Amino acid sequence: MNLSEITNGLNDKQHQSVALDNAQNALILAGAGSGKTRVLTHRIAYLVTQKNIHTDSILAVTFTNKAAAEMRERLSTLLRRNIQSMWVGTFHGLAHRLLRTHYEKAGLTSGFQILDAQDQFRIVKRLMKENNIDESKFPVRKVQWFI
Repeated sequence: MNLSEITNGLNDKQHQSVALDNAQNALILAGAGSGKTRVLTHRIAYLVTQKNIHTDSILAVTFTNKAAAEMRERLSTLLRRNIQSMWVGTFHGLAHRLLRTHYEKAGLTSGFQILDAQDQFRIVKRLMKENNIDESKFPVRKVQWFI
């Protein structure tokens, strides 16, 4: 894949962001629908194909699962290869992946679970009931957020 294939269809600002030679890191801040995902995916394609950066060395962080899935799909199509080793996801998803990979270093067991807010609420409520803690004095939500 050559540079013109990577930058095909990009406007001048996008092209400039994709082909930055001296930048190792890129932060793309722009409004909705402005082409952020497009710029990032093409930037990654540029780094992989033009700068020979291995996909294991790339971290792409998005704010939503939808954007992360879209980015993975676009990268796979653009690069025409498996991108499973690439670190693409949300802050929470990538942190979860790190913990799954290095659970022992974090003092966890391999089967650790991350509780969502509803699970936390149910557990706090159950424990308060088991310990005869009055919910009118200590509302479950307040106890949950205090923890």
